[in-house]
Amino acid sequence: MGSDWSTLTGCLVMLIAERLLANDVTDYIRFRAVCSPWRQHTEDPRVNDGLRPKYLPRSWIMLEETPPAATPFRNRLLNTGTGAVLAVDVPELEDHDVMGPTLGGLLTLRERGGAHVLRLLHPFTRHLTELPSLVTMIHAASHDPKMVEPEYHQPTAIGLSDDHKAVAVFCGLVNKVAVAKPGDSHWKWVYVPHLHLESAASLGGCFYAVSHVYIYQLESDGARGEPKLVPVAYVPVDAPSFRLTLVADDERERLMLMKEVFYVHAGEEVPPEGPDTLTMPRVCVAYAVDMAARTIALSRLGGRALFMGDDRAVWASPAAFSPGVAADTVYAGRPNRLFTVHECGIEADRPLTVVLHAHGLVSGLTRHVVFESDDGEDLNPMGIVETVSSYVASDRGGAARPTMYLASHARRGRGRGV
Repeated sequence: MGSDWSTLTGCLVMLIAERLLANDVTDYIRFRAVCSPWRQHTEDPRVNDGLRPKYLPRSWIMLEETPPAATPFRNRLLNTGTGAVLAVDVPELEDHDVMGPTLGGLLTLRERGGAHVLRLLHPFTRHLTELPSLVTMIHAASHDPKMVEPEYHQPTAIGLSDDHKAVAVFCGLVNKVAVAKPGDSHWKWVYVPHLHLESAASLGGCFYAVSHVYIYQLESDGARGEPKLVPVAYVPVDAPSFRLTLVADDERERLMLMKEVFYVHAGEEVPPEGPDTLTMPRVCVAYAVDMAARTIALSRLGGRALFMGDDRAVWASPAAFSPGVAADTVYAGRPNRLFTVHECGIEADRPLTVVLHAHGLVSGLTRHVVFESDDGEDLNPMGIVETVSSYVASDRGGAARPTMYLASHARRGRGRGV
């Protein structure tokens, strides 16, 4: 064979490729890029419309940074399992907005200019998966302005459904769940106002949503039939005020339910306008969802940490970020930003303020921090906890909320974005 590595036999090439893929999809992509013979003996990661699970960049997140002026579309991605950082050019951002949720690390993009077409971008292969426009989800005859406004239908969760045959989205602002196959012209959706769904997640090719009573599974026969939500497990209700977040644990192949239980200190009174769940203290309870219609409380997260926000959830390895990230800890980050309402629109007054609550499941210790997100070029000028918390809490410059939503939650002049 000599020194010509391109002459490796097909079996050896496939064996090496499989081991590299088990480590990280970026190693697999680099391996295939070496020469044509190695590409011929390995599968193109863009197969199945770029949605084959083993080729998804699951541990990678695109940092909330402002790119340098010389490279306006160059963004850095962080691997929350290893701590690796890669710079990637994403020219699609010239005419697309980045939505909050990701599908296994794929960026969810929305086309600007009124079309509201959704696309999924693999940041390392540059493959684009075409999905229908959000316009196909609106209630054409509704008197509710939210139902006829595509911006209100932006997804707060996205994932695979129907045994990996379709893509499903949860639109939290309008309480809709929709499903479509790549290349379809429209979404098939189910509107469930009576369920008051709080969040959704995808695991093992199935899409789930949660209310205060049940966890539901989406069924749609691969987007061929009308979608429906089928109850599969009960939600434990043992507190008067709480927030629920569904999270997929792909590493352990289990669906998890995170419950933030809010409380007031002894002697304090709840304000007449109701509790401020953005800042009030809380404890976090973790459950593993057993599809035998029950949830099982957990005291640990397998030594990992979980960062979660309104529409993003990230698992992190404390070993990669020691001593910054604590094991078996939930970091809940939410955005809080001031906006000024003008006649022509709404403008953010200052950098994003993140309200961070950390809760150690083993120790029971809680921590409450408020900080301004720094989008500078250093990876973690504030610390890795704040960097990842800024990612899950990002409001993407206000783009995470429709203009009408921000206007209704802000006073003329200065107001507070929610």
